[in-house]
Amino acid sequence: MKTALVLMLGAALGAAASAQAQTASTGDRASNWLDLFGRAPSACVLSPPSAASGTNASFTAQGAQGVVRFTQFIDPQTAQPRDAVISLGFPVVCNSAHRLVVRTDGAGLARTAGPAPAPGFRDSLGFQLSADWAGLTATGPSSSTTPISLQTANGAAGLMNLTLNITGGGAPMVAGDYAGTLVVEIEASN
Repeated sequence: MKTALVLMLGAALGAAASAQAQTASTGDRASNWLDLFGRAPSACVLSPPSAASGTNASFTAQGAQGVVRFTQFIDPQTAQPRDAVISLGFPVVCNSAHRLVVRTDGAGLARTAGPAPAPGFRDSLGFQLSADWAGLTATGPSSSTTPISLQTANGAAGLMNLTLNITGGGAPMVAGDYAGTLVVEIEASN
């Protein structure tokens, strides 16, 4: 499974400086002052995962993307999927109100090629997602095209935790390669 990051950045910094000079003179002493002004626009930065832990799953960073691999995707005796869980920690910094969105294409893990499965077999596997960020939690199934969304009223910095959980068992899986995509977005509110 690939984890793709879509970064919504608003990191243009603008500064306006207005100088107003006043001179006061008393004897052999003079003073001036300057008024300084600046503006920090809303900005969010979402970095690739820096921490990963899991059972029956591993994570490898590949630039701004990453790959989650399931160590033993199916039981070799029954062809049923095995339980797996992976938790990824994404470093996030947002200096204003913002929204975190995690979405899938609604297919979960799907076989990448091949004919339709024979009766009693399946060629896709759903999973459960959970996102924890800035004191908020949202969950949802990978089969939903409605994304997980967390709206925060303030800025926040730290690790956003994303957990992917596969429940084993059920109908056996057709042999082949399986893949899916997660997109994690963060957007500063204007």
